Amino acid sequence: MSTRRSFFRHAYYNRRACAVLLVAVLLAAGCQSSASEGQPNSPEPDTVAVDFSHKAEADYAEGFRISYRDNYKLLEIINPFQDRLDTLRYSLVPREIADQVNVKNTRKIPIPVRTLVATSATHIALTDMLDANERVTGVVGADYVYTPEVRQRIEEGTITGFQEGELNKEKVLALDPDLLMVSGGPTSQFDHYRVLMDSGIDLLVNSEWLETTPLGKAEWVKVMAALLNKEKLANKKFDKVARQYNDFKAAVDTVEDKPMTINNMPYKGAWFVPGGESFTARFLKDAGADYPWLESEETGGLRKAFEVVYRQGLEADVWLHPGTAKTKEDILAKDERFRDFKSFQTGEIYHNYRRSTPSGANDFWESGVVRPDLVLADLIKIFHPEIAGDHDFYYYDNVE
Repeated sequence: MSTRRSFFRHAYYNRRACAVLLVAVLLAAGCQSSASEGQPNSPEPDTVAVDFSHKAEADYAEGFRISYRDNYKLLEIINPFQDRLDTLRYSLVPREIADQVNVKNTRKIPIPVRTLVATSATHIALTDMLDANERVTGVVGADYVYTPEVRQRIEEGTITGFQEGELNKEKVLALDPDLLMVSGGPTSQFDHYRVLMDSGIDLLVNSEWLETTPLGKAEWVKVMAALLNKEKLANKKFDKVARQYNDFKAAVDTVEDKPMTINNMPYKGAWFVPGGESFTARFLKDAGADYPWLESEETGGLRKAFEVVYRQGLEADVWLHPGTAKTKEDILAKDERFRDFKSFQTGEIYHNYRRSTPSGANDFWESGVVRPDLVLADLIKIFHPEIAGDHDFYYYDNVE
């Protein structure tokens, strides 16, 4: 079951399985510095200084830090694979002085990055927010890209599309991008990275998927901005998103009536639901909803027996994300017992496929990563329509 079919079966599950392999590749390539090693050393003092007039810092995200030195940006990706205490350190050096600046214990990336291959649709959300889709020359999972501009370029052939889970090294070498941005995936992908890095293609690990708050995930646009020298634009757009998100949250902070919700659809006898410390649970809290497992401490998903969630579903006011179902008939085709759910009888069932394509692309998993304010506005309309006012659904819709 992919993340596009479930709000909570995050890419987290597959990525944990392959994290060790990627760490080994990065160690061999010199990308990784242990948290216990010395910090990066500054370059020689006679190297030309650079005026970084616009800076970006992480206010919500816990997975990265950006600091600005005399003539390079230090980008630190913190614990990118969750189960390890390593930090990946990158020195982002202006392209015109890249030969002069060498920072120990880092992997150097000349900036601005001119061309990149993305391995996730979420990376497209970052370039799109920064008006930089022209930098993308390849994308893995091309069928699942929603952004119209990028889809058109894929169809025209100006962006090379790779199938989901595929990273053909010969095609990537032919593209010769400045950067390959990865975020985990099937283990077969990792065989390619060493060859690509040895050929001079820089690799950067994007671990936004480990963030446990919606604004933390969205703030990874600043990492892309640091690579493209677009910090001013990133700050402007992210600050607007954060302000709107916090305003929406404040509007429901004091509500006393919090509708109970269940989520997802059972799969092979089990029902996967979000842990209480997951970014999904944070959305539910911030939208003024109640949820049976809010008190659990897991940041990922919980595996529950069918009967456990079914009992909650009988009384839950709202049912979110019933798999790929868009109609009540679709739901009953899965199990006739769902007819007994309170939400089924009242019509309070909602899917997040309003912006999707026949090929399987779903903008909820793309722009929704950088527009949590719109996701939250939709959820508030579901749980507290009297507060949402005239807001029209953007990502969500009613199961009819």
